[in-house]
Amino acid sequence: MSEYGCITNGRNFEEVAALYNTEMTSVFSGGLVYEYSEEGNGYGLVTIDGDSVSTNTQFAALASAYSAQANPTGLGGATTTSAVSTCPTKSSEWDVVNDDLPAIPSAAEAYMSTGAGTGPGLDGSGSQEAGDKETESTGTASAGSGTVTETASASSTKKSDGTRGVPPFDFKALSVMSAVVFSMLGGMALL
Repeated sequence: MSEYGCITNGRNFEEVAALYNTEMTSVFSGGLVYEYSEEGNGYGLVTIDGDSVSTNTQFAALASAYSAQANPTGLGGATTTSAVSTCPTKSSEWDVVNDDLPAIPSAAEAYMSTGAGTGPGLDGSGSQEAGDKETESTGTASAGSGTVTETASASSTKKSDGTRGVPPFDFKALSVMSAVVFSMLGGMALL
């Protein structure tokens, strides 16, 4: 189970007794407590300050809950023996002759042997620092210092009285959505 440990009404980690109980081991095999480090949301087990890590009261409460609960016994329904699964033989429903993997494409093989190369880092093309410094916005313009030219777009129309009207309905989106819904219903009917 992921992310347990509610902070409402105190954080005593009472879930531990249920999660690590022999009645639960066939369903869950433990869990992850939310969260390790304190991030300002009240859920941290430890506080990190630079290179220093210190436990807090929530860490002590979790440790206490773990020590009060014995480890579950048994295998939780897991089997100790198993057989290797095999693919079915070729038939009208299973059009596969064997379980051989397809050959790797040559471009992928080259990538696997030589790697992807060197990334751009912070200064290269495509990085967060790339761009034309001459045309970037500095964010220092004062209110009212610019002008706006209205352009026609598909998302707005202008009535003769100067007010905005409802844009024309786009049937493309409706037809695509209808095709998706009918495909899903057809697939569900086949199941």
